[in-house]
Amino acid sequence: MAENCTLKKELTEKILSQKGEPIAILGNGISAQGLQKLFQKLALKSIIYDQNAEKGEAFTEKNVKNHGIVIRSPSFLSNHPWVILARRNRLLCLSELDFASLWCNAPIVAITGTNGKTTITTFLTEIFNRRGIRAFQAGNIGRPLAELVAAEALQSDDLIFCETSSFQAESSQFIRFAHLIWSNFAPNHLNMHGTMREYFLGKYHLLTRLNECSRIFWGRSVASWARRFQLPIPEKTSIVMAKCDTKGTAFEDYPQWENFALIKKFCSLYNIPAEMVLTGAKNFQKPKYRLENMGTIQGNTYWNDSKCTNFAALDGALKNFPREKVVWIGGGQSKGENLKNIIPILKGKIEIALLIGETGIALADWLQKYGMNAIYEEYIENAVGEIKNACFFGKNIVFSPAFSSFDQFPNYVERGKFFEKCIFDLKFLRR
Repeated sequence: MAENCTLKKELTEKILSQKGEPIAILGNGISAQGLQKLFQKLALKSIIYDQNAEKGEAFTEKNVKNHGIVIRSPSFLSNHPWVILARRNRLLCLSELDFASLWCNAPIVAITGTNGKTTITTFLTEIFNRRGIRAFQAGNIGRPLAELVAAEALQSDDLIFCETSSFQAESSQFIRFAHLIWSNFAPNHLNMHGTMREYFLGKYHLLTRLNECSRIFWGRSVASWARRFQLPIPEKTSIVMAKCDTKGTAFEDYPQWENFALIKKFCSLYNIPAEMVLTGAKNFQKPKYRLENMGTIQGNTYWNDSKCTNFAALDGALKNFPREKVVWIGGGQSKGENLKNIIPILKGKIEIALLIGETGIALADWLQKYGMNAIYEEYIENAVGEIKNACFFGKNIVFSPAFSSFDQFPNYVERGKFFEKCIFDLKFLRR
């Protein structure tokens, strides 16, 4: 622990000693906005570099010499040419989490997993505040840690629940987490990580960022993949196996019931009674666009599951409709998945697939090859219009894309909002 404090002191002194020299920020996104707020508080200068010329200039051999420190956004992995350039020129390279943690006095709990990170982060923050422990949520959930540190006077008895993506996990070198919750593991982001092993290792890297007293909480699939890759499971890891009674709550279905079991186990560390956690679950509202019921129009019930960005999440969503086939709207930007792997998830569960986005055409070909009715519609509004024209009745219309939103929308929230608007227009124009 003393070694951690010494390193933190050395890093903060090095950064503050270069106040006249701007810090390079790689990527002009939400993380950069949070960093700039913290820079303003610390009286530090910065220059933002971005691959999109409209958001910033390129990071080159010419301007790398103007900096001693570079902070990379989560999407800039260690093999990115700009990160390699910075290291080759011996710049101090930090992630946004690394930098923000240097100025953070509160313990930070890392929450990661393929599905359910946001729900776990939101619910834990709610429960701890209800218990009287001042808690905040930050990270991949939408509020960068740097922004939180800039805005709040954080104390050592506060707690931060930090939703941590595989990109944030892989790029972190100096941050220290108090504990780690890793909910589950399934194929995702293979276009960035290359293989399942590399994707797993990105998250597994979080184990190196823990303290001696840290506790680790894993779902069953995480332990299973660790064994498959012949990676050690730390002795202080709690692997949640038992299913909790979560009927009538937001955690009723998989993977949420397993997420709830992890939450309950973690809460026991802080002497929060299981009864209080269950009561909280009964009153908890899932974040928007997680299989959200949008209502019934002309006899059809519409479900908005824009948050679904991988096959495992789609599988979980469709398990909520065991008695009848659904009309599925899906597609988007590929994250490196093998499209053939979606076939067993959809087989026997959909009446028709209305496919959108970058993967739509190829996906339609695959589904038709395996005897499923599939139509390429390109855009969400076209798919909704097709439902209206087809005169479906008594169907569950499930918008659960299973792919990233980035081909047509900046994030899944904007995609969800647009689908919501299309349903509102359909309701308004139904006559």
